[in-house]
Amino acid sequence: MIINSSYITSKISPKKEMREDEFLERYKSDNLPKNSLLEAFSDLRLKLGEHMKLDTVSFVLGNGASMYAGSRNTMDFKLSEIIDVQKYKDLLKDLSKIDALGMEEQLNALITIKAYYHIIKSEKELLADSLIDELKKHLIESYVNSIDYRNLTYHEMLLLKLRAFGCIQKTKIYTPNYDLAFEYTLDQLSIEYADGFSGFVNRRFDPRSLEKKQTSLVKIHGSVNWVYDGDEIKEIQPHFQKGKAILDFSKPVLIYPTSNKLYQTYTTPYSELMRRMLDSFESGKNVILILGYKYGDDHINEILLKALVNPNNIFYFFDYDDGDSEFIKKVKQVSTEMPNVNVFSGKILGDYTIFVRYMLPATPEKTDQEIAITMLRKVLNNA
Repeated sequence: MIINSSYITSKISPKKEMREDEFLERYKSDNLPKNSLLEAFSDLRLKLGEHMKLDTVSFVLGNGASMYAGSRNTMDFKLSEIIDVQKYKDLLKDLSKIDALGMEEQLNALITIKAYYHIIKSEKELLADSLIDELKKHLIESYVNSIDYRNLTYHEMLLLKLRAFGCIQKTKIYTPNYDLAFEYTLDQLSIEYADGFSGFVNRRFDPRSLEKKQTSLVKIHGSVNWVYDGDEIKEIQPHFQKGKAILDFSKPVLIYPTSNKLYQTYTTPYSELMRRMLDSFESGKNVILILGYKYGDDHINEILLKALVNPNNIFYFFDYDDGDSEFIKKVKQVSTEMPNVNVFSGKILGDYTIFVRYMLPATPEKTDQEIAITMLRKVLNNA
């Protein structure tokens, strides 16, 4: 099934065509009737509610799920934000050619520049290396730790709805995000969860903890509070002050957004986490929801494609950018032949906050057939 935003706008305004941007403007200004929104999403919510009764409810959540709380899009990054012109004056000619690129492309370009200067034995290699470190630090400080942890309304609403529905213990959250939004919210709601670490004072990487039948949070690209202690990976307890995470360590264990990230997924701890993600999707009956993700990571896309082989899975691919990705084009083609694959396209259906508020059910809703049976029983009982 493929549905785009017009499915919702036509229900909100059946007599007059409503544009997607008009809907979003009215939604953000809180100028759409709540009852109308609930009614517009009722069919999708009912369908999802039925599928949430499967063995496992799995989410793959990208940066789009954290942006409402202050996380920033790295495509908006400009190298000129952090460059010290005097310090890097010998690299300015190289840097002028890459300033308009996104952060991932800039990191890739800097790695190439560094390699070139290494080959020709130039002192500029040290400058390039220093700038790469600064860029990575800037990514954490200004794009990840820009989150206001006092404003995690929709993370809280998501978890509360899953708990009210009765499926929180069978929920698995997979995310490439580095931030601590889910850790913070799970803790605030006193929901016990496994994240691949065990211990109390010294929390060491232990993927066996993910074998427990409980809520799990799997950070497949690492986390800002993971650090190396010798050969071990440990999870460090952060501090929070005025809504910000205070991290007193500078080099977390992360897969940074570079062309090397595919190679890094074959190393510990990422290989183990990715393997468990694939194992979970290839076995049992799962509803898998992919939201806030731009489908730009080949290693994640590969797992999703392999999971399509399991006929017991139900998929919901949320495509905020409405078909820009080659991967999502392939999924749309597959969905025409596989009724268990659903694609929701556009900025309305792909919006994390709208999904949590209006599409995700809090309690199992009755189908028309169940309602009819209930009414028939009442008539028979009163006869």
